[in-house]
Amino acid sequence: MSIKTSILSSIGQKLLLATSGLIMFLLFLIPHMGGNILFLFGQDIFNSYAHHLHKLVPIVIGIEVLMLVSISVHMIMGIRVVLANKKAASKRVSQKSSKERSWAARLMPVSGGMIFIFIVKHLLDFTFTKKAEIDMHGQTGYDVYGMVLEKFQHPVHVAFYVLFMIAVGLHLSHALQSALQTYGIYVPREGSKIKKASTVIATLMAATFAIIPIIAFTR
Repeated sequence: MSIKTSILSSIGQKLLLATSGLIMFLLFLIPHMGGNILFLFGQDIFNSYAHHLHKLVPIVIGIEVLMLVSISVHMIMGIRVVLANKKAASKRVSQKSSKERSWAARLMPVSGGMIFIFIVKHLLDFTFTKKAEIDMHGQTGYDVYGMVLEKFQHPVHVAFYVLFMIAVGLHLSHALQSALQTYGIYVPREGSKIKKASTVIATLMAATFAIIPIIAFTR
């Protein structure tokens, strides 16, 4: 079997979908969440974090390129898997199995699309925007804390971010267990600890990301 045939096989596509998703989860979502939490500790700590992160530009650029490749692969494989699943479902006599799927599983295409929109808006809001400079104990840095605070002074903006974090939570809760199922680690069954852990991790991460705009709005 050629490499192209292997990649385009059902298993190959699911492996690429799972692997690209795990790369984004481990190299972007978790570190990003850890950095965002520092916002809760005030201007000096958050700006210091952003300042030190800025010094790691070569590493950050490398991770960003990897994220861009991972997002592209994840989207392409996700669309192919969804279309293949729909085609397979249309041939089934009984639709019972699809009805037994969780809401998170059924809404994967919707939550995935919402996350893509969110990423674009997030980049426009915080990456591709001019940042004010600030004196940081004798060094010039960017007032990232002030920028976040300013962005979330409008309730509509806050509501948008919280809504899209719900989509992130739903997507993650199914994606984590689905990826482990693809690797053969998880077998779907009632009362599975992996299934519960996926839901808990996804909920905690979505709540942690969502609390930043809410706290910023109240300050």
